Order: sequence, then C-alpha cells, then structure tokens
Amino acid sequence: MDLTPQSGAVNRRRRLLREANEIAATASLACIVAGLLTGAVGAVSLLRSLQFGPPLGEILHFGPYNGWAPVWRIDAVRVADQQHCVLRPAIMAASRGSMVVEQRLGDGRTFVVHWAGGPTSDRPTNCGSAADLAVRLTAMQTLLNADAAGQHWHFVGP
Repeated sequence: MDLTPQSGAVNRRRRLLREANEIAATASLACIVAGLLTGAVGAVSLLRSLQFGPPLGEILHFGPYNGWAPVWRIDAVRVADQQHCVLRPAIMAASRGSMVVEQRLGDGRTFVVHWAGGPTSDRPTNCGSAADLAVRLTAMQTLLNADAAGQHWHFVGP
C-alpha cells in the first residue's frame, strides 16, 4: 500500500466524488418523487373539479313520442316526501313534458330536477305531473345517451 501524500489526496478525491454522486442521486430521487406527488395532487384536483352530467339549468324536453318504446325504468325519489317513484321516458315523451336540472347535491352524483308534464310512469310508481325529484348521475347519463341516440327527448339548454 502506497502511503504517499499523493495517494492520500487521490483517496480523498475518490471519497468526495462518491459522496457527491450519492448526494446527486438522492437529490434526483427527491425531485422525481416531488414531481410525481405534484402530478398526483394535480390529477386528483382536476378529477374533483370535473362535473359529469348536465349543467344546472339544463332543460330536458320530452315528446312527442309515437314510435318503438324502449323499456327503461329510471328510479327517482320525490324530494317533498322522500317517496320512491319511477321515470319511464317513453311514457314521459308520449304525454310530453320537461325536466329542469335545478341542483347538484353534495356528493355530486345526485341531481335535483323539476319535472312538469304528464305522468312519469304507470299509476302506482308515477312521480306526478309536477314534482322535484332526486335522480342519480347514472340515470341522468342514461337520458343523455338516449338524447345522443336520437330518441324523442332531448336537452334544449338553459
């Protein structure tokens, strides 16, 4: 083993280089982790800000209807008395009417809509000719999809 001052300087330089590389690797890893965390927080914030379904004030018009009737049954709840009722779009279109999106409830997956028109379904499950109804996002999406498919109901805007 060479113990000359020159070999000691070389060893110190090697140790310093090794330590510098370790510090650089740690700093790089910290930057990568910080970038990933920032991206994840941004993605979560973006997803929370996106609102699926129709905007408030949107009007869904039903009618006239005289063609093939899809057998759809959409569950709803009357806001006034919390009673379950059913929306049958073909019946609603045949008797004509409209539904206005009035509110999005806290969970973001339930809408309060106001129905005005004829019956919403057969007698025992009818929501009434005028009622505020709580309708789930999936039901609203079903109506949106039917609108896109050219059914006899469509959104006419606020």
